Amino acid sequence: MKLVTLFALAASGLIAASASAQQLPTPKVGETIDNPQFIGGDRDYKGYQFTKLPEPRAGVDFSERSGEQLLAGTEMVNTLSGKEAYVSGIVSVLMDGTDIDALAQQFGLTVERLYGRLNLALLRAPEGTEMLQLRRDMMAFTGVNNVDIEIVEDIREPHVIK
Repeated sequence: MKLVTLFALAASGLIAASASAQQLPTPKVGETIDNPQFIGGDRDYKGYQFTKLPEPRAGVDFSERSGEQLLAGTEMVNTLSGKEAYVSGIVSVLMDGTDIDALAQQFGLTVERLYGRLNLALLRAPEGTEMLQLRRDMMAFTGVNNVDIEIVEDIREPHVIK
C-alpha cells in the first residue's frame, strides 16, 4: 500500500512539473536575461507579479529596493492563473549534519518544523526579510545542501456540476 502511494505521489509530481514547464513563457530570441528569476522587470519574480510589498520593519529601508529582491510578506499574483499568492517567509532547508538551531539563530529565524530522518527543516523568517539574500547566505553555510523559498498559492478549485 505504501509503495502504491509513493508511486502515485511521484507520478503526480512529474505531471505537475511537466504541466508548469509547458506554461512558462519563453524569452524572445536574442534577448538576454541578467537574472532569469526576474523575467518581466523589477516587479516580477518567476511567474508572479508583485501587488503589495510588506510594511517596513524597524531599521529596514525599502526606498532603496532594487528589482532583485524578494521580501517575506510580499503579495503577488500568478501571471498564468491569475490567483493570488504571497511569500510566506518559510524556507525549507535540506541539510547534512548541520545543527539547525545554530543555523536558525545565526540568521534570526525560528524553527517551524524539523524532519530529522529526512534532514529537512522548515524555518520562518520575519516579515520584510530579503529572501533571496537569505537563501544565498544559507547556501554558503557548511552542511546546507539546498534552500527553497515557499510561495503560497491556493491552487484548489471547486468542481461545479453544470
